[in-house]
Amino acid sequence: MKRIHAPAGYVLLAGDLAAFLLFTYYGKLAHGLPATASGIMETLAPFLLAWILVALFLHPYRRRSLEKAGTQLLNVLLMWTIAAPIGLVIRTLWLGTPLTWLFAAVAYFIMLAFLLGWRIPFAIVYALIRRSSRTL
Repeated sequence: MKRIHAPAGYVLLAGDLAAFLLFTYYGKLAHGLPATASGIMETLAPFLLAWILVALFLHPYRRRSLEKAGTQLLNVLLMWTIAAPIGLVIRTLWLGTPLTWLFAAVAYFIMLAFLLGWRIPFAIVYALIRRSSRTL
């Protein structure tokens, strides 16, 4: 069962990507915008790029980051707190639209809710699996 970490990191990455897609899709629908693939990617790209850049430095999908549920949740909070402003700046420069504090706050907290909404159950299940594999 020691190989659980590599697949768990991939599951974590896939879940994060799904959270970003759902966040973007929900945002399009909430604003009455068409949720086309190109529209979703245009909105998603700055935030996802920022997330990936931060992940390259903080390594959230490595074994050590997965070992404790609390560490996983602190990592996502730290990562999003760093990535969100970077994504907002990229978005502002890319689209040429001014940044509003209301949009920044709403985007930060709603995306954090999407990330934590799936990562909390993941962290609990992963901890339970690790605990049960140690007792075998």
